[in-house]
Amino acid sequence: MTAPRRVVALVLAAGRAKRFGSDKLRHPLNGRPLGEHIAVTLVELPLAARLVVCPAARGDLFAPHGFEVIDNPHPEQGMGVSLALGATRAIALDADALLVCLADMPFVTLAHLDALLAVRMPVVATICEGTRSPPAVFARDLLHELASLAGDQGARHLLKSAVTIPAASDLVRDIDTPADLG
Repeated sequence: MTAPRRVVALVLAAGRAKRFGSDKLRHPLNGRPLGEHIAVTLVELPLAARLVVCPAARGDLFAPHGFEVIDNPHPEQGMGVSLALGATRAIALDADALLVCLADMPFVTLAHLDALLAVRMPVVATICEGTRSPPAVFARDLLHELASLAGDQGARHLLKSAVTIPAASDLVRDIDTPADLG
């Protein structure tokens, strides 16, 4: 029997939603703000901690669900900054693995997240139509590398070598514009 892991979930929610035209994470979707969907799903997992990187003004979407809110003072510098902030906090929490999700992927299921967490490899990512993406899990050995990221490339270079779990396109649909909701 393998020892349980201390998994920390990180939701990236610092984007400015320029293409959406308004704060998409507050846009109603099936009776709740779009940004709360991933939070509600993550509450169902046995996690050591739940983190969200977002502007402080968005923290109210996540804090009621037990998330520690990490303010990203420079979201315009790209996803790498948010990943670095979250990974730094995961290191401080002595995480064995970091589960990274995007707040604008409201249709990710608990079953898919369970499948990602069941694989114990350095990087486990979602694959859909040939593209590797979040949600993804990064092992402890990669947290320092994640903590050094900057720019808008994020962890794309690490995802290239990931073990993958397939997902249907509707499950990992990224909401960038209002048309993406339909």
